[in-house]
Order: sequence, then C-alpha cells, then structure tokens
Amino acid sequence: MSNSFNPVATCRDLAKPFNTGHLQVISNGVTWTVSLIQGRLQYAVNSIQSLETLEYHLLKLGCDAAVQTLRNISQGDLEQFSVQPDASRSGWLSKVAEWLFAKEVLTEAQLSALTLDMSKDALESMMWLTSGSWNWTLSESTQGFHSQANDLLDFPTLINELEQSTQAWQQLRPLITSPYQQPYCQNMALLSQPVKGGMLSGEILSTLVKLMQGASIRKLSVFLKQEPFKVAQLLYPYLAHRVLLLQPPNAPHNQFPPIPPSATELASARTPLTVGRASAAPAPVRQTAAPSATPVSTASRKKIVCIDDSPAMLDTIERYLGAENFEVITVENPMESLTALFGMKPDLILMDVSMPGINGNRLCQILRRSAIFKEMPIIMVSGNTGALDKAKAQASGATDYLTKPFSKEDLLAIVDTHLVHTQAI
Repeated sequence: MSNSFNPVATCRDLAKPFNTGHLQVISNGVTWTVSLIQGRLQYAVNSIQSLETLEYHLLKLGCDAAVQTLRNISQGDLEQFSVQPDASRSGWLSKVAEWLFAKEVLTEAQLSALTLDMSKDALESMMWLTSGSWNWTLSESTQGFHSQANDLLDFPTLINELEQSTQAWQQLRPLITSPYQQPYCQNMALLSQPVKGGMLSGEILSTLVKLMQGASIRKLSVFLKQEPFKVAQLLYPYLAHRVLLLQPPNAPHNQFPPIPPSATELASARTPLTVGRASAAPAPVRQTAAPSATPVSTASRKKIVCIDDSPAMLDTIERYLGAENFEVITVENPMESLTALFGMKPDLILMDVSMPGINGNRLCQILRRSAIFKEMPIIMVSGNTGALDKAKAQASGATDYLTKPFSKEDLLAIVDTHLVHTQAI
C-alpha cells in the first residue's frame, strides 16, 4: 500500500507471465480493479462505470439495437445482475453485456470489442493518478468480464498506447483538464468571428453549440463520431480565444483525476528561481470594494488580487470587478509585496505578464510552489496574443490567459468561469 502511486510503472511491473490476480487501486473515493491472467489483461473496471458508461461504448461501436434494448431494460432484469456501483463487484457490467449477447443484439465480436473499450476506458483514468492506495492479490484463477484465452490483451502494449494517449491530452493542459468538462457558449455573437487555428465555420460551430446543452466533451464525441481527444483538439482554439467556455465535470466524474502535468511542466515548476531582496519599504497595497445598493456581507464576497505595474490597468480592473461586489486588492510592485501576498488569501489572482523586476510567469512559478497557491486560479494578463507567450504561461502553471485590451464582459467571464470551477472542486 502507498500514498504515492505511479500507475505506469506499477502496471509494467505486473505485466509478467507469472502474474495472475487482481490489482486494486483506490483514490478520491474511486476504486479501480485490473484483472490479469499470466501477465495479460482480462479486464479493467472502475467504480464510477455504470449503465451510462456501457451505453456510451455501445454507441461508439455502432451497436444501435443493443443501445435500444439497454434503454428499455426493466428493473427486474437489473436486479438479476446484482447491480452495485462498486468495482469490487466488477462482474455486474459484464453480466449486462452478456445478457445483451444472449438477447442476440450483440455479436461475439462486438462483445469482445466492448470488453476492450471499457477496459481501456477504465485504465485511462487510472493512468492519470499521481497518488492512491493500491494492493495486488495473487490468485490461481480470475472471474469477471467475458473473456476467452484469445481475448486476453497484451498488457505492455496497451500500457504504451495509454501512455501515448496521456501525453497527447497533456498538450491541451491547463485549458482542458478532463474529457468530462462541459463546453458552452456565453456570447453567441462570437461564433461568427474568425478564430486563428479554428477549423469550423460559424454555421457548423453554431450547430455544435446547440448540441452541447450540458454535454461533456466525451458525450459530444459520440454525436460527432470522433474520439474525445479529437473533439477536444477541435474545440481548443475556440476555448483559447474564449468563444467557448468550460464548466467542470459533474458528479460523479469530478472524482476522476485530472489530466496530469507533463514532465516538462513539472521540471519547469521545480526550476530554482531567484527573486532578489525586497525593498525596506513595501509598495502600498490597495483594497477596495465599490459601494452597492444592496448590502453584501464580506464573507460572501470573493477576494481577487490584481498584480500589475500599471496603475491605469489596476484602476480599470478595480472598477470592473468592484462594481460586481468583488473584494479587490491591487498590487503595483510584486517584488516588494511578495510576502504580503501569502497573507491575503485571495480566491483568484490576476497577474500581468510583463513587469519590472520579475515577470508574471516566474512569479506564478514561485506561487505554485506554496500549498496556499497550488490550486488557486491564476490568470495571466498580457497584450501579446502569440502562441509562444500563451505556452509559457501554461508552462508556468497559469490557469488561464486573458489578452489586453479586454472588455468588462471578457474579464467577468473568465473570472466567473474559474471561480465556479474552484467552488465545484
């Protein structure tokens, strides 16, 4: 058992011809079970997989008759499967799949493909774990998902495939952190504007927005008949330019681990940085909240720290956010006020990229090393729209990127999005 868990290394260690048994991993209330026979994969499941998961994979495989039968399944039929949302009873989804096979709405080949798809699905989320408790239990035989000897999967090959998939998803961080995030459009007028890197016409994009309606990237992939990653790639330019926004995953999928940071991100975050000595007389920190006709308690207001060497920009942000009852703290000199930042305990930080003494990317790296700022939304603000600058902001650990000049609506949209995401976590 261990709090630190490296899923790739663990799975590769177990993929040996003499290993027959079950790997069980528990993290954030989710249980994963991986069954091996002589080092080859029989099946993998997790405790969040449900009839909805089964339907998703049936739709992907084009098994329309099986989908319709599943949707009409009676409560009596469900009870015979001893349905339990618990990976320790991992055979129940297999029983439902075999029942569909017995109903002759699934072929033998489709049943095997279904087992493979659901196993890969379970393993992909497990591969994103960075911590958890785990246990390997040897056994002489395994029972569970439908499998013949020739259905057992080459585990090392599958691990390599999933590792490559993870690396692909990591290219979309930190803008996209889960295939269960839900894209939406807040301003329909933006759909007709050209977006650099965008592959969709305004008409097609408008049609896609109508399909969203609370659907996750993963669910949209079924409508579009594409893999979730391909859909995420397609949406990425529109998310980067804030034509589309993202809501966090709904329960229970918010229990899954997010896409993990890449080795490059981690190495960048660990790079030693020299800040320099602060001045003996710290720069003033201004704290304001615009008057409101309706009294708002201090406890209910969200605190936002704005870091920028431009007083004019600070005044603009202060005016925009203060009018919406945010508690706004402005910082003109981050070098001189670095210590004070740790005592402010904001809900969100807006930070200029280009500042004297220390740029925003380096300051973001420093803040991310502290537990106080590790998960806090940090939005970089810059007049540069270049992809390289956005990539640098992402590598530094920034949550998002706002381009100057921006409107009040732009500012409120990005702030609201990340405050909602923080509340969901």
